[in-house]
Amino acid sequence: MFYLDNFPESPKKPNGYCNLTNSSEWMPWLICMVPRSIDTSVASYFYSNAKHIIVGLEMKAGLIIPHQESRSTGSVLFEPYFQIMSFEFCVGVFSLFEGLGSFIYLVNNGKNGSEGERVITNNWISAIVNTYDGDGEKDLESKLKLVKSVRDKMHQDKLGIREDIDWHSFDYDRAFKPALEAVQIILTNCEEAIPKNTNLLYNQ
Repeated sequence: MFYLDNFPESPKKPNGYCNLTNSSEWMPWLICMVPRSIDTSVASYFYSNAKHIIVGLEMKAGLIIPHQESRSTGSVLFEPYFQIMSFEFCVGVFSLFEGLGSFIYLVNNGKNGSEGERVITNNWISAIVNTYDGDGEKDLESKLKLVKSVRDKMHQDKLGIREDIDWHSFDYDRAFKPALEAVQIILTNCEEAIPKNTNLLYNQ
């Protein structure tokens, strides 16, 4: 489950860490998920960004989950690290869904992204929810809105008119868990292309 390794450097692990997947291993899944009519250059930019985002999500999940599970016996992370990692996990999930949802919205409206259209948040959320949770049984829309609310808490442009951040809202159940569940919903698609070693399919 750990993405980072507790052990010091060794001949087998000369850098003192191990990784679950490489970013390139996520390319088949990303290619499978992006509509074929999207402009190839636009899709290429997305692949380049998204594959690194996903590996970053694995790293954070590999620390957040053991931290949560070890609370009764000891912590893996210093608590502020846990909170900020949960926030960062939500930021990465938001970005991944923003890209995929925007592509779906563009295609549904007869566009391929080559004109640099900006898709507003409500539009891409509706597009991806209708595609992957049309009947609402998986509660994808509410999970994505929770992810967005966590992401938005850290905006620093209106400090004088907002309340202090409640750091406890970045906890496992209110931040990390709904974000991971959202990812797991879309990982039920193109399953044959998902790297076998990923921890993003962890059964909570």
